[in-house]
Amino acid sequence: MSAVASAVRPRPVTAHRTPGRPRCDVTHKAVLDAAFALLAEDGIGRFTIERVAARSGVARSTIYRWWPSKGALAMEGFLAAVAPEIAVPPSGSAARDLREQVKRFARLLRGTVGRIIRGIIAEGQSDPETVAAFMDGFVTPRRAEGSAILQRGIASGELRADLELDLVLAGLYAPLYVWMLLNESLDDEKVERLTRSVLAGCLAPSAEAASD
Repeated sequence: MSAVASAVRPRPVTAHRTPGRPRCDVTHKAVLDAAFALLAEDGIGRFTIERVAARSGVARSTIYRWWPSKGALAMEGFLAAVAPEIAVPPSGSAARDLREQVKRFARLLRGTVGRIIRGIIAEGQSDPETVAAFMDGFVTPRRAEGSAILQRGIASGELRADLELDLVLAGLYAPLYVWMLLNESLDDEKVERLTRSVLAGCLAPSAEAASD
């Protein structure tokens, strides 16, 4: 968590762009750093492009040329900071990779990232654009990553071929969001029990026998 709070480590993300000069990497990073810092300090409610411009030292006109809305900028800054923290290199076991990814995400939800997401969800009740940007910029890519892990497990024979991927991912991640919103515990042991319970029903018969 300290790595997220102290430094933003951008990675390539997809963003809507209007025609214009190519981005300068240093300027781009400065904007994303400022965006995440403001989200961490004050949440999405007080987030504005004007404040990002003031914090980063980058002209508002430049920021408006690169991002179509404050929601798009907020989500790219958020994703640049958070995505590296939950990225899990393939280990050869889909179940192990999912357990690790869920554990890392839960740890982030216990701190600054959880506070930011709670604010985004609250803001989204009256601002559909904000919640749409969160879904497009963060939730959907995370689902795609989870689906890819499950598909690898199916292809290798570790997981059942008849899995409904969306339901498996909902079983793994929906409880984390609920616990976060209700300020319930997200400790590692509880999260491990969740993932093992969900994934136990996903193992192929041969993998299940091997794990006994």
